[in-house]
Amino acid sequence: MPTNKGARSRGNKAEALLQHQLTDAGYEVRRTHLSAFPDIIAWNDSQFLMIEVKARAIRNDGTNRTQVVNKALSLFRSAAKQLKVVHNGATLLCYVRIDDAWIAYEWTESGTRQTVPVVKGET
Repeated sequence: MPTNKGARSRGNKAEALLQHQLTDAGYEVRRTHLSAFPDIIAWNDSQFLMIEVKARAIRNDGTNRTQVVNKALSLFRSAAKQLKVVHNGATLLCYVRIDDAWIAYEWTESGTRQTVPVVKGET
């Protein structure tokens, strides 16, 4: 099982990669610090995104991809529910990085739904 240090390192790398990819896609991007929610705030002339980033590894311990994603989304939902104020028009997203690809989920009043990622999964 990976250590917290390994998980933090994987998470930091995923955040840095997403920041770079969003910048390349024409967004202004800021990363928050100290594991604050959201990890990344990005905007352009038509979108304001608040993004939580989760990096996950699939291990050979019987855990499947769905379980890994569901655990990441559970953390995202908990954090999103705790927000007291959300910028009008902001989109709350969770980007999960698995196998060098992004899976994106959007928070809505009724929960989360999978959506098309703004960026591709290239490394």
